[in-house]
Amino acid sequence: MLAIGNPRLFAAVLVGWIISVILHEFAHGVVAYWGGDYTIKERGGLTLNPLQYIDPVFSLILPVVVLFLGGIPLPGGVTYIRRDLLRSNFWDTAVSLAGPLMNFMLFIACALPLHPHFQWVDTKASPQSWSDAQIFLASMAFLQLVAVILNLVPVPPLDGFQAIAPYLPEDLRLKVTTPPLSNLLFFVYFMIIWQSGIWVAIILIFAMLLKLMGFGAQDIGFFLQAHSLTFG
Repeated sequence: MLAIGNPRLFAAVLVGWIISVILHEFAHGVVAYWGGDYTIKERGGLTLNPLQYIDPVFSLILPVVVLFLGGIPLPGGVTYIRRDLLRSNFWDTAVSLAGPLMNFMLFIACALPLHPHFQWVDTKASPQSWSDAQIFLASMAFLQLVAVILNLVPVPPLDGFQAIAPYLPEDLRLKVTTPPLSNLLFFVYFMIIWQSGIWVAIILIFAMLLKLMGFGAQDIGFFLQAHSLTFG
């Protein structure tokens, strides 16, 4: 089980992660409604109430449990969409990408206040001088981008696979989304993301993106250390 670095911060990040999962699912629903699935409004899919989800276990509870066990922001299950009502393959793909896009927007929203341009945080100072709010935002930014990366891997039932599914041959799509193969693929994926090598690659992507946004090496170190302070 995960060693919690700061129980108060961990609780705050856990709540923040639950909210981000809800917003992720909400984004799927909104784009589906725009794309032609009028039934999602009738089913309560355009609210921020987690109880309205078609599968609260896989959409909310499982991601939270996995985060608690290993600090991995596992993407939640997608809100049920009537894809047969969507107007085109474009909308089908847009619905799938809406969730990761929401996570990416949350990453930007959490990272920008910490930008060196605003001089809100002194990354050269000792971690003891950082406020809980600064550490919370940095840790949430890291989790959001990790969620984007993990969710875009084309493994069913993740959004990365759903985004390309409309363009795959129907027999192949049915084969990889039907047990036992679908369960095996996700199990292998789940095992792989626990390997340290994967996290090195994720951190490199995270650092590269922050650098493109104008963050320096010390700033990037602050984000990673803030996450460590939260999760231990």
